[in-house]
Amino acid sequence: MTTQRPITIRKIDHVAERVYSHENYVVTFGPDGTSTDLWTLSNDNRALEHLKTLGHPGVIAPIVDGERNLVAISTCSSSAPEIHISDIESGNLIRTLTLYGSLYDEHMPYSSRLGLALVSTRVVDELPRVLVVDVAGNGWIEGVAHIPPDLRTSTDRLSPLFGAEHITDDGDIICSYVEPLLPDIVDHFSLMRWEGIPHGNTLPTARAEFPVTLEDGDAVSTSCCIPFRGAAAAALLIAACETVAETVYSCWSVVRAIDIRTLSALWTAEPIWGIIRHLYHVVDAGVVIATGMYHTPDNTRKNIPLSIIAALDDQTGALLRLEQVNRAVQGVSVRLCAAARDAVVIVFVNGEVSITLMDDFLSKGLARNADSQKVVTTRLSQGDGTKVVDVAIASSSVVVATQAKLVVVSW
Repeated sequence: MTTQRPITIRKIDHVAERVYSHENYVVTFGPDGTSTDLWTLSNDNRALEHLKTLGHPGVIAPIVDGERNLVAISTCSSSAPEIHISDIESGNLIRTLTLYGSLYDEHMPYSSRLGLALVSTRVVDELPRVLVVDVAGNGWIEGVAHIPPDLRTSTDRLSPLFGAEHITDDGDIICSYVEPLLPDIVDHFSLMRWEGIPHGNTLPTARAEFPVTLEDGDAVSTSCCIPFRGAAAAALLIAACETVAETVYSCWSVVRAIDIRTLSALWTAEPIWGIIRHLYHVVDAGVVIATGMYHTPDNTRKNIPLSIIAALDDQTGALLRLEQVNRAVQGVSVRLCAAARDAVVIVFVNGEVSITLMDDFLSKGLARNADSQKVVTTRLSQGDGTKVVDVAIASSSVVVATQAKLVVVSW
């Protein structure tokens, strides 16, 4: 029987609306855009120390580069997005980069070796584009990736999707493209690679199309993409969500390992029902953990959310374990399902936490009550007043933002 991992809980009085982690750094955004704070985790991931309060509240995931001693925070002013780059040790602002258009994505892929980031933007009445931005140096916009001319379509509400997926340490840029839903159905998505920084109307060096496999599926989008560490060739892991329009029930996700140079699929996993929101490559265990959400109707046609956690073999994509957490059974919603270096972590919105060692998860699944089938949990605090606002996962801990505190849960 699977058992719960013993945990240590430490709390700090601090109000945060969003929490992000990168290696031993944690960044929090205050409520209503009030502040951005930078923290460090101790080497054992058990203690959180406040470093600096930065002057610019962020809107999307920040860039933290410990080697270059900088943190980059993206904000949206009344006219254009800005990237504020600050020194980690002093908290002093180094410089501000003013871009153009509006932010088009929730993350900025970054190469610490090159100090370059990809920023997806959209200008009114124009097609989306991907900017190559010099974060660590003294430059500005180093290049722009455009949708190739043979794929360009209308700029109205049903515009195509064009997203930044990855920048390699050699400067290659990977973007995804999905054509507009109307007037025709969407039956595939595309990946494209530019070799080096694109300038002007530089065309991608490589392009590949991946078909929609869901029966009657007529829409697709890429939901997450991460580097595939440990592969024989430079590769990415990417999840694509395929749907039937106008229903929340007909939806599945396909996870693929993609060769960066050729954009060919190294392997393609069997579809998983639901939307995969996060991918984690746990190298030591030889697995890819995919987490997300699926909706199913109950007997009264009421919409019931299910959180999903799938483990895939990282060499073949074969499904090794699939666990679901049913909102109706558990009695509370999941705020985050994630994988750390050696454990699967679930944080519920009421402050309950489940931590299962990776070996136990792969062999036995989640620890559950034999009668109710509820996932066995530990509460962050006594009483019923805890509400989880956001969560960030670290290597052997999770940082939880409640309405009044930051809580570090370590194991």
